[in-house]
Amino acid sequence: MPWSAHIFQKSDRLTDTETIENKFYPLYDDILNECFPRDRFSICPQYATPLAQIGGIGAIDFTIAYVIEALDLDRVVFFIEIKPPTHLPVLYARHAADNQMRQRIPQISHLVRVPKLYGISAIGKHICYYTYDKNTRHVGPAEIPNSSLCIFDTVPIERWSSNIMEEEGRTRFLNVVREIQAMVNALWWALGSAACHRTLCLSCRAYLCC
Repeated sequence: MPWSAHIFQKSDRLTDTETIENKFYPLYDDILNECFPRDRFSICPQYATPLAQIGGIGAIDFTIAYVIEALDLDRVVFFIEIKPPTHLPVLYARHAADNQMRQRIPQISHLVRVPKLYGISAIGKHICYYTYDKNTRHVGPAEIPNSSLCIFDTVPIERWSSNIMEEEGRTRFLNVVREIQAMVNALWWALGSAACHRTLCLSCRAYLCC
């Protein structure tokens, strides 16, 4: 099934010449609400990282466009940063977007409990996926080394080849959402089993003391 009609309506009003990133927030807000049920997840716009909460000059630089938290866990499972589509063909702008994503991960890595954290750099409707492996601490995609002598395209435009409004892009996004939900379900189950085990142990101790 395609996206809901109201999502297409918002998408149709957004052109590739739009220069204001905030215009894309309602589109991604609707997509996130359609994919992450509010009875299981919290959708947090303008999420303040611990550094942003300190306040002062530059605090906005530590605020993430959207963060998804799992209910009852209060832990980050997904995040998005949004830029206008006019940034896509500009090498410097793509480099800035890539740097921002790589900086966000260590800012929130201590809040991650799922084995893999997904993040998305959205430039207009085109998205690039980032991952953080909690066990190995590996961040993908691999960073391409830069040079002080030559200008290299260290952030190829092809990384943003997935258009979330097209069928291929939507399918890929939903597959990521399903993977996130599966990781959260496994974590809930593990925590629930641990809680039941603790309750059983306490009951046994109480019985033995009688």
